[in-house]
Amino acid sequence: MLDVMEKLKEIGKKFQAGDLHGGLALLRELWEQIPAPQVATQNAYLVLEYGVAFALKLQDYDEARLWANRALDFKAKRQDSGEVEFLVGKVAYESGQLDVAKAQFQMAKSKSKGRIFQGEDSKYVALLK
Repeated sequence: MLDVMEKLKEIGKKFQAGDLHGGLALLRELWEQIPAPQVATQNAYLVLEYGVAFALKLQDYDEARLWANRALDFKAKRQDSGEVEFLVGKVAYESGQLDVAKAQFQMAKSKSKGRIFQGEDSKYVALLK
């Protein structure tokens, strides 16, 4: 059985060390190892969050969108608490698609009753004002 968390620990070390390309390559390999449907694998959603984080740090918005769009399959599994919309909105914001970001953030705020923005960069919630 694939231990996603164990693999992510190793990949997280790459992020901390600044080896963004190496970490992203490992994330791609990990994603391919997760059996379909990925939503059935525990912690598979975290792979997507890591993918977005790596890609945004590299300012590779196409790659970030790829990871964020995969998250759409996890909406029901994530108890529809706005996490997916926030992730998609974050990528849209960082890539300059502010209208898309605002719409996603509004849905995320509604579903999470605003909790999704706690601990996040204030620029995201500021877009809603």
